[in-house]
Amino acid sequence: MTRRFALFSLALATMFPQPPVVAQIRPAPLDEQAVRSASDRMQAAVLANDTAAFRQLLAPEYVFITATGAVFNREDVLRIYSAREIAHTVYRADSVQVRVFGDAAVVTALLVKEGRWVAGPRAGTLTSGRFRSTRVYVRRDGRWQVVSTHESQLAS
Repeated sequence: MTRRFALFSLALATMFPQPPVVAQIRPAPLDEQAVRSASDRMQAAVLANDTAAFRQLLAPEYVFITATGAVFNREDVLRIYSAREIAHTVYRADSVQVRVFGDAAVVTALLVKEGRWVAGPRAGTLTSGRFRSTRVYVRRDGRWQVVSTHESQLAS
């Protein structure tokens, strides 16, 4: 009888499949606003070469992968901006989307940048164009920090 019940249960399960139970994380509006605020501060820090803001916003394990495939860590970014090796006249994020997943968040945007390397080994190289950007944030001790950024340049 037990085997017959098991086969009957299996038959019913295949005839009437149930949708999988998926946990949905609905971000609190305050979380999304806090991440947007951190994202706005990152943009302002880039324009102003604000290393104090970078120290607050960039997590110790931060990694930035550029559109050319170069990889920079937090210390690289702090060194580059404190030495004013790069200067942006425009750094704007359009079509910003924020997705919060508990203590992590993903921010995607269309970046419009106009800038150039003005010192150091890349001096004279332009950093202008339109880029798709993905930033990953984590919440630590109540504040949002960036752990990763990736940019891909769009064709002109």
